[in-house]
Amino acid sequence: MFLKIGRNSIIISLMAIAISACAGKTENMSTGAGANAVEIAQYGEAINHFRNLIKQKPDELKAYLGLSRNLRWTGQTDEAAKILEKVRNKFANDGAYLAELGKVRINQGRIEQGINLLGDASEKKPDDWRLHSALGIGFDYLGFYGDAQTSYKRALELCPDDAAVMNNMAISQGLSGSIDRAIITLETALSYGRHSEKISKNIKVFKDARDLCSTCGGKYLRDSKASILAAGLRATDDRSACDPEPQFTQSANSMTEELTDGPSINIKVYFEFDSAILRPETKGTLDDLAAALNSEALKGYRFEIAGHTDAVGNNEYNIALSERRARSVLDYLVTEFSIDASRLETVGFGEERLLDPTDPEGDINRRVQITRLNKL
Repeated sequence: MFLKIGRNSIIISLMAIAISACAGKTENMSTGAGANAVEIAQYGEAINHFRNLIKQKPDELKAYLGLSRNLRWTGQTDEAAKILEKVRNKFANDGAYLAELGKVRINQGRIEQGINLLGDASEKKPDDWRLHSALGIGFDYLGFYGDAQTSYKRALELCPDDAAVMNNMAISQGLSGSIDRAIITLETALSYGRHSEKISKNIKVFKDARDLCSTCGGKYLRDSKASILAAGLRATDDRSACDPEPQFTQSANSMTEELTDGPSINIKVYFEFDSAILRPETKGTLDDLAAALNSEALKGYRFEIAGHTDAVGNNEYNIALSERRARSVLDYLVTEFSIDASRLETVGFGEERLLDPTDPEGDINRRVQITRLNKL
């Protein structure tokens, strides 16, 4: 049974920028720094999409969770809480519902309640490593670093070498004063080639903290505690598979090499449930793709962006969805990196070209394929 935390059983550490019970402050943190116009527009589109989906499918839990996540990511944490509270009687025993409400409570500054909800969720979904990582973030907010690192270790037992979990563990190590150890953990996580942008930024922050002075580093990190923990909590929203997919290209250099040597590559692009809205964790992959397309070796070519789905659902619907998803990738590349739209064309194949026909409903089939066409 998960141990409940009572209000009288804890003492919250006094930090310069500790998470506040004031929703306004935590909502600003939950969005994350550096949101660009495309991301803001995508969040708005996603919010509208999920509101409409709820009207069409009022018993679809994924629609409520999608709406809550996007509201939370845009800083509308209290609104996310209201959405979830309205359907609490309907979904209160579902682990995914409890997990999302727990994260919302943490963003609101109701840390103890958030931890208890995440604990209840982990009892219902004991093998979900993301829940243990989110629990670690909650404990870190309270300054319970030992409990936090125990949670991260449990997450890594379930999903060994997960870069996002290791990033969160390193944050906890740094906050507890073990900055050198935290840097080693981050550098190990960086070697896995996932979440590289975030981890690289954290390595710089931690090295800056270490270089301040022998006693200043811990305080420097604790003063930044709220923002780095908010980013860590956001990382637990990644719903990709535990094991990295070696079939998919991950770096800009390897994309450039593969598209120079061969006609096409497959990349993993994550979208919101039943929509063409790009999920935040896919940004790094598309940034690498843009770098490849703008490289000296490839900038003189045209490319096809093809969307593919698994075999779940109606094929006609899947073709339309895959076309919209391919178009979302094109729009991102053109808007964010000024890639000439005339170099790109889109097509959707739905379930017609499964990457793994032996597992037609498998996640590996949901992908975007980039094919080098003729020279300009």
